[in-house]
Amino acid sequence: MMEMESFLKEFGVQLKTTRKAMGLSQVNAAQQMRIDYRHYQNIEGGKINLRLDTLMKLVKFYNLDKKSRPFNVDACLDLLSGYRDADANDNWNLIYHHFVDGGHAGFISFNVRNRTVDQINRKLFATMGYRSASDLIGNPANYLMISESSTQFENMIRHHAAEQVSKPFIVTFRTQPPAFPIPMMAVVKAKRDSVTGDEHLHGIFFDRKTLEEEGHRLKEILNGYQQFMELYPQLKAV
Repeated sequence: MMEMESFLKEFGVQLKTTRKAMGLSQVNAAQQMRIDYRHYQNIEGGKINLRLDTLMKLVKFYNLDKKSRPFNVDACLDLLSGYRDADANDNWNLIYHHFVDGGHAGFISFNVRNRTVDQINRKLFATMGYRSASDLIGNPANYLMISESSTQFENMIRHHAAEQVSKPFIVTFRTQPPAFPIPMMAVVKAKRDSVTGDEHLHGIFFDRKTLEEEGHRLKEILNGYQQFMELYPQLKAV
């Protein structure tokens, strides 16, 4: 088991990365969770032990899952975050065919070996302001995403679990020409190419319009969607 000091530091780093990906300051995050700002600052800095009630607030607020967390207490955090593994893998094809094939969601495939984009669909590259997939294929995640999101994706590529569907999380894309970044809901799954043997991290991305129009369908087939929308209602169109 990881030593407590190391755990607290790694957990603090994860909180900081997730908070920045959400576009929140330490003050904003602490206020929303009703945690004293200085206390929260020390938690992110890995300088203070966590009470169980504080841990529960952090897990629920940041929607932490067992891929992103730096410790191995799967059952505990699944219980706290409301995540269920049952049928999650089976639903990937339903999500892909309805949303990606149907033109409602963006799609990216990253090559795990060289960390670069090897496939992107029109829905996503057009939303980002590009004219063709060739403008983005061969580029790393940091070319497409703001720094916090690209770091999160790089960590997923490095520590991916084959054939597991992630919980929903936020990814924020850069635009071309440069304008306001676009936040989207994302789910990913790692797959192995049966011909080449290469592993790829596949990502499906949902913009505000899709979340508004297709939320009822996502609620039926996407594990963790309801918890995600409770945490990030700002991603839903008004």
